[in-house]
Amino acid sequence: MVFLLQATGFVNPRDLQLIAPELIITLAACLALVMEVILPYRLGKWTAYFSLAGIALAMASLAAQYTSMGGSFHFNSLPNLAPADGFYSMVHIDGFALVFRAIFLVAAALAIAISIRYLDIEREQHGEYYSLILFATAGMMFLGSGYDLISLYIALELMALTFYVLVAFTKRDRRSNEAGMKYFLLGAFSSGILLYGMSILYGITGSTNLGEIGRSLNNVGDLRPLLLIGMIALAAGLFFKIAAVPFHMWAPDAYEGAPTSVTAFLSTGSKAASFALYARIFSVALQSMHDN
Repeated sequence: MVFLLQATGFVNPRDLQLIAPELIITLAACLALVMEVILPYRLGKWTAYFSLAGIALAMASLAAQYTSMGGSFHFNSLPNLAPADGFYSMVHIDGFALVFRAIFLVAAALAIAISIRYLDIEREQHGEYYSLILFATAGMMFLGSGYDLISLYIALELMALTFYVLVAFTKRDRRSNEAGMKYFLLGAFSSGILLYGMSILYGITGSTNLGEIGRSLNNVGDLRPLLLIGMIALAAGLFFKIAAVPFHMWAPDAYEGAPTSVTAFLSTGSKAASFALYARIFSVALQSMHDN
């Protein structure tokens, strides 16, 4: 399979190594769905243990990636890592990406650990729950390592769509259903605003790569007011994702209606992922505008 990918020239095997943790999490999520069909209900907890094993394997892969980039056991070595690009500069692995990917894996592991007993009490022990958490984690990790507006938006939607389902996971609870519907409607609206801001950025610079956008903004000229509108749209969409005032109206209902374990994961992992996206866009693509 790797030979065929290399022969076609579309995918470099080295690029696959850069996203090895994400691939492990995605494979574990797919296998968790299969286990839900194979295992009887009373053995549903084994899906949770398998998911934790997948997270541990992804963490080991992340540690191996850290050492291969010249890292050591001292955190002061993070700024000195040699960054690596892959998939035609759509993925950028550096110290920033490594730290946030590790945060997402730890948050997912804690969310799964506290969910095992909780789902038993609620009688909602289903394998797709853990699969959704893993898919959301994969989206978060791509948000930490993404370096292109297209890959970042797809990763954001992967994370958001899974959380829409997780918030309404307890189907017998009307508050959970109401919270999921409100979160979905407001989330779709905010995603549209965010995508509008990204499209303005692309229209001005002619590129979706964050590095190229940053270099192109020095020559925007008369388009600077339009660029400001794009920045406002980007900020508004991202402020909704991190529940910043006044874009926090969804948070009380979603946190109250969602399962407790989902609330813990939503209020930590998704916020960290949104902050990672915010930092990538405004510190890389829009840095030159800040300097001016």
